[in-house]
Amino acid sequence: MSRAPRVLFVSYGGGHISMVLPVIRELEALLPGVQCTLLALTTGHLKAQAARPDTLGYRNFLHLVDADAARAWGERLSEGNTSPDVPRDETIAYLGINYLDLIAQHGETGAADLYGEQGRYGFRPLHFMRAVMDALQPDAVVATNSPRSERAALDVAGERGLPNIGMVDMFGLDSDTYVLHQPKPALTCVISEGVRQRLIAHGFPAEGVAVTGNPAFDGLSSRVNAEKAQTFIECQGWQGLTPILWTGHLEPTDASDPMFAGPRLGLKVEQALRDLIRVRNDLALIVRYHPNEWHHFQRIPEQPRVHFSKPSEEPIHPLILASRAVVVQNSTVGLESAIAGRSVVSLEFADTVKNSFSMAKMGVSVPCHQLPDLLSILNQVLSWPEAHAKEYVSDGRAAFRVANLVLNSLFD
Repeated sequence: MSRAPRVLFVSYGGGHISMVLPVIRELEALLPGVQCTLLALTTGHLKAQAARPDTLGYRNFLHLVDADAARAWGERLSEGNTSPDVPRDETIAYLGINYLDLIAQHGETGAADLYGEQGRYGFRPLHFMRAVMDALQPDAVVATNSPRSERAALDVAGERGLPNIGMVDMFGLDSDTYVLHQPKPALTCVISEGVRQRLIAHGFPAEGVAVTGNPAFDGLSSRVNAEKAQTFIECQGWQGLTPILWTGHLEPTDASDPMFAGPRLGLKVEQALRDLIRVRNDLALIVRYHPNEWHHFQRIPEQPRVHFSKPSEEPIHPLILASRAVVVQNSTVGLESAIAGRSVVSLEFADTVKNSFSMAKMGVSVPCHQLPDLLSILNQVLSWPEAHAKEYVSDGRAAFRVANLVLNSLFD
């Protein structure tokens, strides 16, 4: 290779950006001079930009398309499709460019029908990604397991015979479009041997699935985060107490039980846990809602031994490490907590669990099938010794393993 290698990373959302950033750091350490370009999408854009100011978004590539048409469509589609965590011009560029790609693939009528049925979930911007790769000329492409821009980037890399490496964040279940999609990437990184076998059973080549762990979980083994956890306990004055962490998110607005719709489930769980703290002087509570949703949850008045965590101010790993038990619906935090040796209780009665997957069935958590049972289950698990989820472990070196695979793919 006559010039420095170029690697394009494509990812969205805070959780997936947390997978990619440590891999880039490790790759730059392993291969000085490598040119790593990060295309960070939607809610992951600002987080990525804070870590890497040269992070790119859709708005940086408007010159590759009919920019006026993209902006017009983006403005039109942005109603109800905005987030305070995404710059408006990025939202407009993302929606507009993707919709132009839908028109290019399906015609105006087909694009309208597809968008009407699936909304943003119908996006697969193949034409755009071809133009991006023409402009950037990457030698390898790495993307997380999301079905739109990331999937299109891997597909286009495969078309061109470039090394294309996917990263699966969790279990690789049938509900994950990455698992069912054709064609398969040349290489996929997964969190465990069980996930590897699941992907092989779905047609992934055995030699193309590597157990690396999830780089976003490396921080659970970090001495720095362990020290931050201890500092948090001391700052709260919670020495000698047993903290519980509640990490909630929104339920569907049309939930099967209206009492649990939207933020209602989260607030009911929070109140139940606060009631437990009032009668158990040996316990403390950390309330932490999803980074993109926490502003939807009404603040309950302050209470001793209860801390309300703002995601923008406090990373999640020190909070997990500061806790003894963690209550979740089915978020990534549940898996991270189990890996860290914390007891995890999952709310199996939540629609977001019933409509997707159960952490309890994956061997990660203790199931809670109805809200009145939560406190007795917590009392039970708090009496258990720490025990890591047997299949899912993290030694803090996942980012290194993924980066090493990328490095090898560049020179194969």
